[in-house]
Amino acid sequence: MKLFSRFFFNLLVVMLLFSCKKQKTEAPVKEPYVQFINVQIAGQNLEIKGSIDKNRDKFSGSWTGIGYGDGTQKEMYTVNVIVPKTFLNTTFDSKLQFRIFDIEKKEYKLSDNEPFKQSFASGIYIVTNLGMADSKVYTTNETKPPFKVQITRYEKPKDSGVPFVGGKISGTLYNVKNLQDSIVIKDGIFDVRF
Repeated sequence: MKLFSRFFFNLLVVMLLFSCKKQKTEAPVKEPYVQFINVQIAGQNLEIKGSIDKNRDKFSGSWTGIGYGDGTQKEMYTVNVIVPKTFLNTTFDSKLQFRIFDIEKKEYKLSDNEPFKQSFASGIYIVTNLGMADSKVYTTNETKPPFKVQITRYEKPKDSGVPFVGGKISGTLYNVKNLQDSIVIKDGIFDVRF
């Protein structure tokens, strides 16, 4: 009986040792963040996407925190997009920029005549042939329907204060010197961090 008890005890110990093996688990592979913009400008589709360190010269975003003397802060986010010269029949690539002051998830209706001249204001514009004699600025106009920017994503990750910003854009921008000259931007969707 002692022999049986001893054998049974040893068998139990061996079974416990083998059953306590830890399962090897592989850490899930984290996909790199891909920022993008898909938009129709002047009837042509523009798509730019890439990781945070790819295509930043063509598409990027930047966050700004503006602090006030009373301890409060407002946030502004700016998106920059390079529009190829073939889209607007220009000598050089054009620059599309939109920025949202006091940003949050909601729809913004932009209609100021000269938002690009203000430091802390929401606005959108395209500038063509920058620095050339034939350079033009297109922006919103308060006598025309507003340009819509809808922010659908504004998330700050736990490990950073720089947010992910996503949304939609659509509307018409007008030449500041000739309201008959305009550029239609529609079906724009974007998601950007840097």
